[in-house]
Amino acid sequence: MLIVMWFTMRPAIQYSDGVVSQQRLYFTLSMWFAFDLFAFWGSDWFHLYVAYQDIMQGTPIVEKTYTWIARNLAPNNYILFRGIVWGLAQILLWDTFKRLSISTHLVLALFVSIWLIWFSFGRVSLAMALAFWGMAFYYRSHSIPILPKIVGISAIIASFYLHKSAIFLILVAILSILTKRFNKITFAICLVIFPILIQLMSEGFLDMILFTMTDRFEDLDNYILKAKYYMDTESDNHGIGPLIGMLLEKIPYYLITVLGLFAIYNSKNSSEYEINADTEDTKEYEEDNESIEDEDTEIVTPEENEEYQEYTIPEDIKVYIRALFFIVLLSSLLLINFKSASNTQVLFDRFIKFSMIPSAIVLAYLLDNYKYVRYAWWTYCLALLGTCYQMIYMLYCSITNSR
Repeated sequence: MLIVMWFTMRPAIQYSDGVVSQQRLYFTLSMWFAFDLFAFWGSDWFHLYVAYQDIMQGTPIVEKTYTWIARNLAPNNYILFRGIVWGLAQILLWDTFKRLSISTHLVLALFVSIWLIWFSFGRVSLAMALAFWGMAFYYRSHSIPILPKIVGISAIIASFYLHKSAIFLILVAILSILTKRFNKITFAICLVIFPILIQLMSEGFLDMILFTMTDRFEDLDNYILKAKYYMDTESDNHGIGPLIGMLLEKIPYYLITVLGLFAIYNSKNSSEYEINADTEDTKEYEEDNESIEDEDTEIVTPEENEEYQEYTIPEDIKVYIRALFFIVLLSSLLLINFKSASNTQVLFDRFIKFSMIPSAIVLAYLLDNYKYVRYAWWTYCLALLGTCYQMIYMLYCSITNSR
């Protein structure tokens, strides 16, 4: 299915937006939905099935939202339950892509060929889709300027009720929106704060975060014990195969973050040019306009000049670059084993996956910009290799385990 989707959307990667026909587009969206329904490649499909059975038996262990969906909208029908949850997530994410200043066909091609396997993995995808949709809606133009901001912030906060780990996304969204003037000073401050956060985490701050993600103290103990079990299991089976898969999955997140920050830095470096454009160019424009005001000639203002525009990054793209930076920065804290929690690497693996949606958006912007297309293309190839490797390795594991 992934191969078919890649070939279907391949023209969008090779050329530009609009080259993929509506038939190809709808076919890819349909296959995306089918892939989410039957994501047998990972174990979470079966874990969620057990959780769904617990809901039907009256002992729910998931968020109340999913319990309500299962009992009222999809009773005794797990496939319908997945269709509602992942269908909503897909609608929100596709609408997010369409709202942004990027090629919708290109970002779709990138997403289904690289990050769809992780999007289909767990119910947290709905929380992610809602939070990032809220960030896109926040910057929507409206006759009532405050309305998009209210709706956007409400959506971001509501994501917490779809998955408790979305508390991390809420923090990232707040930081991304507040740091609108992201520059070298902001970047330096974040790097300085990094060791301070490490100290706070080691003093028990991480336990407080974990407790926020649960409803009761005993849930916190169970959460840590479960994480310890997963981590111990992964440690026992961690060979060169899983290590390669982890590196191929995670490294593109860091590379895209660096490229995105580099793009913002270049945009900031152009401020001197923009100042000149606001003074000298505008003055020259006014003088030329006075001299030919009687002629039938089209006047191009500095703001409409192509050379002027190429230095600016749309704000709705910048916010996702900042979000990607904060996700990578904060989740990287969890690579360190703190004495207050047993298995921070498990949380790192969960939180770093929040990068998938902003990574697709930022990479689509970079591939569509001639300044960064070479580096973005090699990053895309590495990420695509990681997805291919992950699927082949899982197939290998399933064959060897069935013997």
